[in-house]
Amino acid sequence: MEYKEIIEIFKGAAANPGGQAGQWKKEHEGKIFGFLLTDVPEELVHAAGFLPYAVNAEEGMLDFADAHLQTWACSFSRNSLAAAVQGKLSFLDGLIIPQTCDTTRMLMGIWKHVRPLSFMENYRLPRQVDRPSAGDYLHGELKRLKERLEDFRGREIKEDELTESISLYNRNRRLLRRLYMVQVKTPQLLSSKDLFTIIKASMVMPREKVNFLLEQLLAACEAVTGSDHKVERRRLLISGTLLEPLELLDFINEKGGLIVADDLQNGSRYLEADAAENGDPLEALVQRQLKRMPSALYEPQKQRRAKYLVNLAREKGAQGVLFLHLKFCEPENYDYYDNMQAMEKAGIPAMRVETAFGGIPPGQLQTRVHAFMEMLGGEDVD
Repeated sequence: MEYKEIIEIFKGAAANPGGQAGQWKKEHEGKIFGFLLTDVPEELVHAAGFLPYAVNAEEGMLDFADAHLQTWACSFSRNSLAAAVQGKLSFLDGLIIPQTCDTTRMLMGIWKHVRPLSFMENYRLPRQVDRPSAGDYLHGELKRLKERLEDFRGREIKEDELTESISLYNRNRRLLRRLYMVQVKTPQLLSSKDLFTIIKASMVMPREKVNFLLEQLLAACEAVTGSDHKVERRRLLISGTLLEPLELLDFINEKGGLIVADDLQNGSRYLEADAAENGDPLEALVQRQLKRMPSALYEPQKQRRAKYLVNLAREKGAQGVLFLHLKFCEPENYDYYDNMQAMEKAGIPAMRVETAFGGIPPGQLQTRVHAFMEMLGGEDVD
């Protein structure tokens, strides 16, 4: 297949994730386990024989969540619950919610009340990941989740099954990281929006199929050399919790912007840190989690996020930083002042843009992003 055909397959899956899941369920007569982004150990779900499915931008009307969740709760949680209330997630057999903030800690109880499923579990993550007790705690939590999945499927998840799933997901992360670099080197071939659309699609598709398509796509893209000489692109780091809407990337591209790095839950944070494929597979998942980049939700004391972002911007040659603040995301808002101060001290231009799952007018986002790009010297791209 031509690389454009492969990209269209991913676009179709990202635009209609529910249809993608329904088709898989029909063909395999299997069970689908949804999870809220991110840091949920999909390898465990896959090893149990279920399809992991990221609940991400299901186009739920936020009003449907208002009777169950405060309007000032983050739009991602509200959007996810609204989609469930509307029946747009009716194909799910199970749900795992990572406890990453105050809202996600109470969301499972509400979800159980309005749309109960056969399997529903919280995944309780340590906030202070560099404490000596964090590893032991996380190992125990993964063991608990594994036992619950085993009870549900009716038999043990064997070590070789989990190791095989870890290998599959490691392969997927490596392929997506290579694709990220293709986007940086040849943005005229693969745009930032294409890249993040593919990442989004990969979260709802069978990973075996995703890896097969990515191998073909990379072979086609990496055979093309050269760079885009029409405009001198301005290199950006984008930072936040979740990237939404993806159209924001169009606004960056329109003014000659290029995403060279990010720390997003549906971006680089999702792609980084492979798990060891030897030894205790549960411990491999523990160590992968503990070694991931700092975020507003998890910040090692030894690697403060503000310092990490400055170093990342310098390493990738970013000429500016765009902070994407998901509306009502308290952890992200608390981090903002320190992060912005660090950028100012480092002499790196930065700007905050408020985003949301529904509710932010595209024109408003476009105006803000264009203004920032023009400040950096960005030019219109034909």
